Amino acid sequence: MLCSVDSVFWSVIMKNLSKYFSLRELTFSKIAEDNDIDNTPTPDALETLKYTASQLDKVRELLGRPVNISSGYRCLQVNRRLGSKDTSQHLKAEAVDFKCELFGSPKKVFDKIRESDIQFDQLILEFNSWVHISFVKEGGRRESLIIDRFGAERVK
Repeated sequence: MLCSVDSVFWSVIMKNLSKYFSLRELTFSKIAEDNDIDNTPTPDALETLKYTASQLDKVRELLGRPVNISSGYRCLQVNRRLGSKDTSQHLKAEAVDFKCELFGSPKKVFDKIRESDIQFDQLILEFNSWVHISFVKEGGRRESLIIDRFGAERVK
C-alpha cells in the first residue's frame, strides 16, 4: 500500500491536463532526469500547458491515433542542455514535439494538420523525423515550416 505522500505525488504527476494528455507526458525530460534537473512548470506555465494540452487533443482527434510526445514543456536548464534558443516556445509551455506513427510518417502528420482548421501558431516538420506544433491563446500565425539540413522553408 502506498503511503499518502506517494499517493499525492502520483496523483499530481499522472494528472490529466486534458482529455488525452497528462502532466507527466508534457513535462517528462530524459535530459532533466539524467542531470537531476527539476523540470516542474511554474504556475503560469502549468496554466499554459493546460491550454496546449487542450489544443493537442484536437490533433489527437484529427489523427484518430495516440500521439507520442518527445518534448513538451522545458525549463531553461533543460532547454539550454538541448542547445535550443532561449526564445523557444517550449519554455513557455506553448510547444510540443511529437510523432504519431500509427497514423503515418511525420510528413503525413504535418500535411494532415496543415490542411485542417486547427489553430496552431507554428507547425514545423523537423528533419522529416518529428512534428513541432505550438499554440498561443491569441494571434496564432498558422505558420508552417519544413526544417532540414539545408535550412528552413515556409510552406503555404
